[in-house]
Amino acid sequence: MKVAVAFTVLSALVQTGFAKCIPSPTPDYSVAPSSDYSAVPSSDYSAVPSSDYSVAPSSDYSAVPSSDYATEPAPSSSDDVEPASSSNEYTAPALSSDYTTAPAPSSDYTTAPAPSSDYATSSAPETSDVAPETSDTEAETTEPTTTPSDVYQITASQLDAAVPAGKGSGKCTADNSDGCANNEQALVALNNAAQKYGVTERGEVVAMIALMAFESGSWQYNVNEFPGRAGQGTKAMFMYPFIYKYAKALYPDKVQDAWESATDDLTMNNVRAMVLGDDDSFGSAFWYLTTQAPEYHNTGKLKDGDLASFKEYCTSAVGAGWDDDRQKGWEAVNSALSA
Repeated sequence: MKVAVAFTVLSALVQTGFAKCIPSPTPDYSVAPSSDYSAVPSSDYSAVPSSDYSVAPSSDYSAVPSSDYATEPAPSSSDDVEPASSSNEYTAPALSSDYTTAPAPSSDYTTAPAPSSDYATSSAPETSDVAPETSDTEAETTEPTTTPSDVYQITASQLDAAVPAGKGSGKCTADNSDGCANNEQALVALNNAAQKYGVTERGEVVAMIALMAFESGSWQYNVNEFPGRAGQGTKAMFMYPFIYKYAKALYPDKVQDAWESATDDLTMNNVRAMVLGDDDSFGSAFWYLTTQAPEYHNTGKLKDGDLASFKEYCTSAVGAGWDDDRQKGWEAVNSALSA
């Protein structure tokens, strides 16, 4: 009995001593891969192409037009264009037809009125899109069928005496026939103007004839020839601002608002050309008197037979100069229309 107990205790002591004397084994990680991750490729990504995109076009867009807005171009034969069945082919969208109907630039002046035949030196293109002046203008050159009794009318003999240089063929030659007029043409246009603008005072008619005969060189010129200023013309030799106003008043549907501030020669000359027909050209001074200087119309300020009144009108209302030739011209017209 004692022997069995002793053996049991001894066995327990032995086991306990061994457990204390023998250290626990340290973990052995040598079986764990230190750097071998062969199961995961370190740099070999061959399954994913690094730079090979051959299935997608890299730079070949020959089927896409770069700047041609005419019709959709399709390469007739190009080795660089992939077949239509390719899933990666870039197909250019169909171009709309709106590019073929784009409106003309707003700033295009090609619609400016073409010069009439009375203007010799116009620089307007020969192929103007604007139709020539209609019969409305031509109708104005006919002599009125009726004349109000209070409108002052002049006779052929009076005009020949007032502007002797305009008799016969006047100063018109083969070289200056465009715009030049003689007294026969002037007579009809002057009487039409007096009727149109209701000028009844002899002093006003004398002043208008004297002014225009001086400015136009006895009807020789219709536009400014010396130095050749663009936009200046009619027998009264209006500067362009008044040319524009006059043309706008006569032809409001033809004259564009934008032309009022025009500075290019072509536009100014084309607007001027609209008012160079005989009736319009000779009527210019009458229009100016009745619309731009109404304080001198039917007010007695252009007194009958009064040189001082005419001088004031020229220098103050018109802004023109004064010299002996203007005075001599007025005296000739005043004397002729008194007869």
